[in-house]
Amino acid sequence: MRQELLNLLIIVLLTGIIPMAAYADSPSINIIPQRYEPSPAQPGEYLSVWINVENIGNEKAENLLVVLIPTYPFFLDEGENATIEIKTLEGMDNSVIKYKVRIAADAVEGENELIIKYSTKDRNIWVEKKLRITIQTLDANLAITGVESREVSPGEITNLKIKLKNEADSYLRDVNIKLNISGSTFLPINSTEDRKIYLIGSKEEKTADFDLLVSPNAECGPYKILTYISYYDSAGVYYTKTNYVTLIVTAEPEITVNIDESGILTAGQTGIVSLNIINKGLMDLKFLTISLKPDGYEILSPSEVYIGALDSDDYDTVDFKIHTTENGKELPLKIELVYKDANNKEYLDKYVVNLRLYTQEELKNYNIVPDTTGTTNAIIFIILLFVGYWLCKKLKKSSYFSSKKDK
Repeated sequence: MRQELLNLLIIVLLTGIIPMAAYADSPSINIIPQRYEPSPAQPGEYLSVWINVENIGNEKAENLLVVLIPTYPFFLDEGENATIEIKTLEGMDNSVIKYKVRIAADAVEGENELIIKYSTKDRNIWVEKKLRITIQTLDANLAITGVESREVSPGEITNLKIKLKNEADSYLRDVNIKLNISGSTFLPINSTEDRKIYLIGSKEEKTADFDLLVSPNAECGPYKILTYISYYDSAGVYYTKTNYVTLIVTAEPEITVNIDESGILTAGQTGIVSLNIINKGLMDLKFLTISLKPDGYEILSPSEVYIGALDSDDYDTVDFKIHTTENGKELPLKIELVYKDANNKEYLDKYVVNLRLYTQEELKNYNIVPDTTGTTNAIIFIILLFVGYWLCKKLKKSSYFSSKKDK
């Protein structure tokens, strides 16, 4: 029994040694990926791949061909050779070859296969190998693609929408958007100043909404709000970034123009007309110019006056010297105002202010000009007294000379 077992063991060993010897006496090719850079590979970038081609047999391999078969997302630039020939590879020797591969810009994150095949001189047998290349976006980018809000006045509520897009090839999670509005012009309504989004898929867009109250004391103009965004990518890497969004606080201008004082009472007169320009709105104005357009009157002073800044709840006065040429009870003064608001929006406003003209009878009846009859009579009386005094004096002088002559 023992002899039979021993014979069986010898047979098994012999049958194993014979193929090993035969295997060792012929070329045996093996392809092993040595490394690739960068790792992980990145979409839209180049990838360098080093392949270790080894002959683990004792017999040399001749005319060995190694061929790269690029399939999406891999491809070779023009001029890059996919076939590399190794003339001779001795037994128990190796050769390292290198390929420069481009990765498609829209490559999907994860493991992708790079195919290589090889054959020896007879070309009857081709062996294919699949190399696994990990592709990952370098930065899991979450971008603000749009901001929606309307122009709002002090004391009003506005809705702010921030649109976010996941530019990465994998999902992003636990996205937090926070507005830095503490102690500012804006106050959150019915909520806090931050929003959370649990998950945003690859290339997906989502919107964060904020209801904000503008302080009643806010000055008009653009406001930049610092926004903090934090999130995790699919691999658990934590990201933070900051952006600015802009809100515009504005108000409709409210200007009135009145006649403050006039030196013209009747048609045909020349005098100074003073105009009041009052800013009754919530917004300060700048680069304000007032113009008077001639129509039924002549302008004897400059027809355009530059005022400059006119703050909210303030006024300025401008004088024009004119000569009236038309009769009537009212003289329409045509006025134009050109100015800009705090957001540099330009305005052109037109006004018509009526200048009241009076007849002589109305001036007398309304006691606008005092009755001059008494004054005229007094002047005449004084003149008469002067003439009488002069005549008396002359007569008295004539009588004196006559009496002297008689003597």
